[in-house]
Amino acid sequence: MKPMSNRFRIFAALPGVLIFCQPFYNSAIAAADGAKESGKALRAPAAPPQKTTSLGLPSITPGSAEEIKALLAKAPKASDYPNAASAMLLDLMDVVVKPDGSSVSVTRQAKKIFTKRGRDDESEIKIPYNAAFESVRIIRARTIKPDGSVVNIKKEDIRESRPSDYDDVVVKAFSLPAVDDDCIIDYEYVTESKESQMPGQFWQSWYFQGGFDPVMKTKLTVTVPKNVKLHENISNSPVKATVKALPDGKNVLYTWEDNNVAPFETEPLMPDTDKLVPKLYLSTVPSWQAVADWYSDLAKDRMNADAALKAQTQTLIQGKTTPEEKARAIFYYVQEKTRYVAISLGKSAYQPRPASLTYANKYGDCKDMATLLVAMLREAGISAYPVLIKMDSKDKRSAELPSPGAFNHAICKAEINGKDYWLDATAAVCPWGVIPGVDRGCEVMVIKDGKGVWETIPFGEPEDNRFERTVKLTLAPDGSATGTIAITGNGDTDMALRSSLRDWPESKRRLYAENLALSVGANPRVTDVSVSDYKDMTAPVTLKMDVSFPSWANQSGDLLIFKAKPEQTGGVSSNPFREDFRKNNIVQNSFSMASTTLDLTLPKDHAVLSLPKDANIKSDLGQFTRVIKQDGDKLNIVVSQKVLRADIPFTRYDEVRKYFGDFLKAVDESVILKKR
Repeated sequence: MKPMSNRFRIFAALPGVLIFCQPFYNSAIAAADGAKESGKALRAPAAPPQKTTSLGLPSITPGSAEEIKALLAKAPKASDYPNAASAMLLDLMDVVVKPDGSSVSVTRQAKKIFTKRGRDDESEIKIPYNAAFESVRIIRARTIKPDGSVVNIKKEDIRESRPSDYDDVVVKAFSLPAVDDDCIIDYEYVTESKESQMPGQFWQSWYFQGGFDPVMKTKLTVTVPKNVKLHENISNSPVKATVKALPDGKNVLYTWEDNNVAPFETEPLMPDTDKLVPKLYLSTVPSWQAVADWYSDLAKDRMNADAALKAQTQTLIQGKTTPEEKARAIFYYVQEKTRYVAISLGKSAYQPRPASLTYANKYGDCKDMATLLVAMLREAGISAYPVLIKMDSKDKRSAELPSPGAFNHAICKAEINGKDYWLDATAAVCPWGVIPGVDRGCEVMVIKDGKGVWETIPFGEPEDNRFERTVKLTLAPDGSATGTIAITGNGDTDMALRSSLRDWPESKRRLYAENLALSVGANPRVTDVSVSDYKDMTAPVTLKMDVSFPSWANQSGDLLIFKAKPEQTGGVSSNPFREDFRKNNIVQNSFSMASTTLDLTLPKDHAVLSLPKDANIKSDLGQFTRVIKQDGDKLNIVVSQKVLRADIPFTRYDEVRKYFGDFLKAVDESVILKKR
C-alpha cells in the first residue's frame, strides 16, 4: 500500500464514515496572503480560532511577506532529495475540542515542488467533509514563485460537488495556479465539526510522515477541557507531548512536533506501512465497551422485525429442517434481494436503518444489510449478532485506543450448532460459508447482548483459495496450437469468476474468455465458450473454452521451444529482492493455491530433444512444484504453486532471495522439440 500524505491520512471524527464502507478523509490545506500578489486574493471573513505557526520561526506572522521570505530561504533544494517529488515544509493542524466532543480545526500545508510528479500530485486540492455535521471554510490558498511573487486562488475558482446522492459527503476542491518546479504551494482551511459521532467523545489520528517525500516540520496541537482525559498512543516516533494549562483555567493545550522527518522507504513484501510510519492516535473514549454501548444504543431497536418481515422469514424457512438450511436461505435472500447503496445521510451515517425499512426498500448499506440479516436470523430462531470490522486490516484492533473510527464496515455473525458463520451480505458473489478476502483475518468486535466481544475471523488455508486450470492442446509443426482451456476454483477465484460473468454481457463472453486465455498464449482466438450456472451459489463456477493460438511455441530452425508450463506469456520476469540489504521483515498476508495442468499432443514429425527436471522448491513464503511425464507423443506437465502467510525476519533475507531466484529459474525452464 502506498503511504498517503497527511491530507488523506489525518482524520478527526469526520461524521458519516463509521460503518458505512466509505473512505474516511480529511485534507490538510493551508495558505497566506503574499508580498507581491497577482490575482484576486481569498480572504477569510474572520480569523481562525488559533493561528498556525511558521517554519521554525514562531515570531514571524503566518502568511506575511516576512514568512514568505523565510520559507523560500529555508526550503530544501531538489538536489537535497533527488528521489523526492516535493518537500513538505509545513504540515500543521490546530484543534480545539469542546466539552460535547465537537471541534474546530485549522489545517495548513506548505510544500515545495521539485518535479512534474510533484506538480501532478499536489496541485489539485480536494477537501471532503460531511455536510450534515461539518462545514469547511478556506482561509487562503496560493502559489509562491521562486522570486517571492504570489498567485492567489480566486474565490470563484473554488468548486463544490457531491459525489453521491446517497450521502452527505461534499468535496470542496480547487486547482492551485501557476505551479511550477521550485515554487511553494501554501494553503489553509478551517473545519468546524458541529457535533461528535459519539456524543462527548473525540478522537484523532496524525501521521508525522505519510509519504515518500521529506517533511521539514510537522505539528499537531489539541486543546481540550481540563477535565477531559486525552489518551495517547504514539508509535515509530520519539516525539513526546508537551502539556500546558491555558490561562483561562478551563483548557489544556497538548502539542506534538517533529522536524526533518526522512522520506518513507518501501521494500517488497514489507509490513503494512501503517505499522512502520511515525503516527499518533488520540482518543477520549474510555473503553471499547463504551463503543459497544454506544453502537448497541443506536442499533438495538433496529433489529426488530415487523409483520411483513416476519412473514417473509417464515416463507423462506418453510420446509427447511435444519438451522443451517434456514440460515442459508435467509443469507441468500438478503444478498440477492437487497441492493447495496452506501447511504450516509445525517445520523444514518452511523446508525443502521430499521430492518423492516431495509426489507421494504430493498436497498441499504453494510450496517443496514447486517441488521436485516440479524433480524431475520433471530426470527428464525438462530443466534445472530452485528459485527463491527475494519476491512483488510490484520492489526490487533483491541490493542489500539478505543474509538468508533476503528471500524469502517459491518457484517453479521451466526452461531449454529457450535459453529461460527461469518456473513457479509454486501459481497454479492460470495457463497454461503465463505468470507471475502478483505474480511479474513480481521479482529472484529461482535456486539453480543450489548457487550463488545473481540474475535478474529479465521484466515483460512491455501486450499480455501484455490485456482485450477486445465489446458489441453495439440501442437502443430509451425508452433501454432489448438485445444481447450477449463478454469475453476473456490474462494477469491470463484468470486472473481462469478463477478465477471455477472457483469460481462453474454454477447461479450467470448472476449472475456480470450482475456483469460492471454496468459496461456499470445493472440488467442476463442471459438466457443461454456459456463456453469454462475447464479448457483452451491457449486463452484467452471468456464470452458475452445481456443487456438497462432504461435504458442517459438520456432527456431528445426526446433520448437516452449516453457515447461501451460502459460507462455506474462509472469514474473525478475527477482523483486534486488537490494543487497533489508531493513524490514518479509511479510506476506495473502494465501492461495494454484494448479495448472498441460496435456500436450506433440507434432508427429518432432521428437523431444530436452526436458527440464521435476522441481520442488520450498520456502516459508510458499512452494513451487512441477512434474513432467512423457508417453510417446503425449506430454503432461503439472505445475502447482502454494502461497503461504508468513512473517520472516529480515535476518533471513538471503534465504528469501535465493528462494525467489530458484523459483524464477524453474518457471523459465523450457521444453525443446527437434524435427525428425
